[in-house]
Amino acid sequence: MSHRRLLLAILFVGLAFSFARGQDAKEAVQQQLDARQQQYVQLLQPAMWQELDFIRQVCDLTPEQRPQIKDAGDIAVKEAAKAILQPQRAVRVSQPTLGAQTIRDLLHASLKKTLTSEQLERFEAEDAKRTEARKQTTILMVAAQLDSALYLSQEQRDKIEKNLQTNWQRDWEQWITMYQYNGQYFPQVPDQHVVPHLNPDQKLVWEGLQKVNIS
Repeated sequence: MSHRRLLLAILFVGLAFSFARGQDAKEAVQQQLDARQQQYVQLLQPAMWQELDFIRQVCDLTPEQRPQIKDAGDIAVKEAAKAILQPQRAVRVSQPTLGAQTIRDLLHASLKKTLTSEQLERFEAEDAKRTEARKQTTILMVAAQLDSALYLSQEQRDKIEKNLQTNWQRDWEQWITMYQYNGQYFPQVPDQHVVPHLNPDQKLVWEGLQKVNIS
């Protein structure tokens, strides 16, 4: 074998080895992602079952509809796990809240293909009531938590609650979980919804509170 052919052979072997190592690395990364996704699938199971139970109670499903909606729930929980793992995901909403919202959204979309018009109308009406109740509960809990630190007057509390009502964002649902920290941490309520209603002393306290975004 000529010297040139020998060099080409060595180069080819080196390239093949590098390619194989690259493929092995990609497979290892994918396996890690798959394992993490499966972990989130397991963690999100309660959220899926909660939504399926709500649908079952509200819609009076037929025996034919039940397996279709359960299949849609299985798909939804996997997609929710993927959504949590998206590297470009903006950290505006906590993982449990994002997962639950994704499951609800995907399941609701599937219901339009599965339910009768009467069932769908009943579901949407009850879901609207549930969404409003979740919103009201979150606002009242946040106002109570702020009151415990800022000693709000009734007028201040009413104004803050009204401001949150008017400017409500779905991401704020995650605030309802802040109670578990026993007043040590506070939700990151945007300043414009709180500060204009505070006196100077309360503003100083507000600035010093440990406000966190649950991830």
